[in-house]
Amino acid sequence: METVDFSGIIVLYNLVIGILLMLASEKIAVYAGHLNTGRHEQIARFTRVSILAFGSCVSALSAFIYVAFHILKIGV
Repeated sequence: METVDFSGIIVLYNLVIGILLMLASEKIAVYAGHLNTGRHEQIARFTRVSILAFGSCVSALSAFIYVAFHILKIGV
């Protein structure tokens, strides 16, 4: 019987969540812009860029961690 690697599953979930945030950043920005109608364009632009950057950082970090630990596991 083989043990389950929960840390790898968590890292892969973070990778998927980061990619989904990157893809949904435009829609989230539109919704955030509608909440404050006075500065709709500024809030939408800031939200889009910040969520895109956050999602890309999360997915890049998760991918690096997953690949690094996978390479280390192969060496063991």
